[in-house]
Amino acid sequence: MTDFDRALQSILLIDDNPDDRLLAIRELHRENPQVQVIEVSNLDSLNREIETGNFDLVITDYELNWTNGIEVLARMKARDRLLPVVMFTNSGSQEVAVEAMKTGLNDYVLKSPKHRIRLSQAVRSAWENSQMRRKAIELEIRLQFLLDRLDIGVFRASLDGRLLEFNNGFMRILKLNSLEQAEAFFREHFVFDEVDRTSGEQWKREVQMRCPDGSIVWVEIGETLTRLSSGDVVDGLLTDISEKKQAEQTLERCVRERTAQLETTNSELQMFAESISHDLRAPIRQIGNYVGFLEQHLRSTFIDDTSLQYLQRIASLSEQANSIIEDLLEYSRSGSFELQFEMVDMDRLVREVRQIFSSEISQREIVWEIEPLPQVRGDRTLLSQVWQNLIDNALKYTRPRQRTEIAIGSRSGEGETIFFIQDNGVGFNMQSYNLLFQLFGRLHPSDEFDGTGIGLANAKRIINRHNGRIWAESVVDRGATFYFSLPEN
Repeated sequence: MTDFDRALQSILLIDDNPDDRLLAIRELHRENPQVQVIEVSNLDSLNREIETGNFDLVITDYELNWTNGIEVLARMKARDRLLPVVMFTNSGSQEVAVEAMKTGLNDYVLKSPKHRIRLSQAVRSAWENSQMRRKAIELEIRLQFLLDRLDIGVFRASLDGRLLEFNNGFMRILKLNSLEQAEAFFREHFVFDEVDRTSGEQWKREVQMRCPDGSIVWVEIGETLTRLSSGDVVDGLLTDISEKKQAEQTLERCVRERTAQLETTNSELQMFAESISHDLRAPIRQIGNYVGFLEQHLRSTFIDDTSLQYLQRIASLSEQANSIIEDLLEYSRSGSFELQFEMVDMDRLVREVRQIFSSEISQREIVWEIEPLPQVRGDRTLLSQVWQNLIDNALKYTRPRQRTEIAIGSRSGEGETIFFIQDNGVGFNMQSYNLLFQLFGRLHPSDEFDGTGIGLANAKRIINRHNGRIWAESVVDRGATFYFSLPEN
């Protein structure tokens, strides 16, 4: 139990008439027998009791032989403005009652038999109201204490930009020194947007301000429209976000520097790849040409089957080396290629990619199940490469099947569109999944299935650049399903 919840314990009764004092004590003890009543009949005892101060409530007559009740009331309120005071008199008037109420009197009770029974009720009501006021003031003081120690500014303002209330945090954040300075600064920098605001809804904004001392501060202002009986006001919170902004600017600068470095590195790698491909292509092409010349020369004289196989193997490796160079160039370009975003019709794109493999498709029994595909936003050229690699994979690893089955479709995810291509090919072991999208990663021997091991790595790079995902599921000898997703926004 707090001090504000305790019961009334002592009453100071000021009256120079002993009979009236006895009358008052009887009325008080009828409802509160435990209350101590301290009687005051002259000025000396009044001064002594005021100096001691051991009373919770005051009852005073109006006409006293040394003063009057208004003077007593004024002295009591000067001592403690929340001290409950009740005037119990038969000599006052309406004018006296009004003046007493203006001075802070809590209640006014006449000594007549008709009204004196109200004394206990008036005392109880005055005591309870006093306790509630003390509690409210204490809570307000505690709240103000907490607000003043927060690193957050709190303010209330009128809609026309007048600063009505604010805490010490508001002053500290904006480096303000006086009420006048705070009001002037607020009028200059805090402009409320003329928009239709809903009461209780918070509006936030980040603003850079120059404080009166010349320093710069970034603040986040949260504003809420509050509807009061006296009119609408704006309640606001002010937070210093200067360190956050400085960190963001540092991060942005680092990102810009890092991006510039990456662009330079990518450009250098691109030049290196082009140079290497140019330097390698010529000797590889010459090897292929000399293999052809040698084969023609030997056929005009004599060539055994073993020598012919060796020559054909060299020619095949020469072609494979050229394929690897082309795929590496494509992989290099896909990382530095500037994305050209547009709406891409995936239905049309898949049909166009299928045409690339028309010669192989015409020689095999292939059942296609292609669902209607949605439009997406992306780089059409690079997405075409993704479908080429995935369809090429499906065709390659279903060659051992008499009847090839390939299904292509899509579904909507949480904020993304997911595409898939499923085949009934040889599949792969999921234990080797970590190699699947790696550069030169191969899950099958090269003598069983051709390829450079670059296609899926390139597909992953392209999807990553679109802020999407790519993954696969498979069971050995039961086919594989490849998925990739693209953000809807």
